[in-house]
Amino acid sequence: MVLLSYVCMKKIEFDANWPDSWKYSYPYDLIEVFNERNSIDEITYGRTYDFRREETISMIKKVLPKMKGSILDVAAAQGNFSILLSQLGFDVTWNDLREDLIDYVKLKAPDLSINFAPGNVFNLQFKDKFDLVLITEIIEHVAHPDEFLLQISRLVKQGGYIVLTTPLGNYFLNKLPKFSEFENPSIFESVQFKPNSDGHIFLIHYD
Repeated sequence: MVLLSYVCMKKIEFDANWPDSWKYSYPYDLIEVFNERNSIDEITYGRTYDFRREETISMIKKVLPKMKGSILDVAAAQGNFSILLSQLGFDVTWNDLREDLIDYVKLKAPDLSINFAPGNVFNLQFKDKFDLVLITEIIEHVAHPDEFLLQISRLVKQGGYIVLTTPLGNYFLNKLPKFSEFENPSIFESVQFKPNSDGHIFLIHYD
């Protein structure tokens, strides 16, 4: 498998004066983008990320083969998928709750044209709907995944696509519950949207 490259991404140097969200994102960029993997855990995580990235981009290229169209990247964090998709020629809109990450994304890709729409995707409104909405490793952090998907469906053009990835729920080490096991998932609202594994609420199980 030939890995996609971030040919336009600028490697930036760490600055102790950065906002906390930048400091949190930077180590992931080193592993995910710049291949600085110094431990077994980092190597394993990096290879898993490489595979997920390749599979995700492959799915997008299958449904939008002319490399044209509008894409909304939901909860895009440091923007690595947004940057790559913009490089490929798509009209990309970045979204995340953390508005201060916008300048971090721009710093890494100063020559790319990416639209920015910070905020909670439940509340955002757009003039036009999108050809595709990308949701990578997000739904497991949402207290109401059913309502989340309903909202996402409202943002997609008729005949458009949703590309979604999530951790495999029936992996034997995963102990998180099924969404269907809770009559009132509102109890998880206070912990939703947190990054990394600390914010995992539900996993999708294949029975």
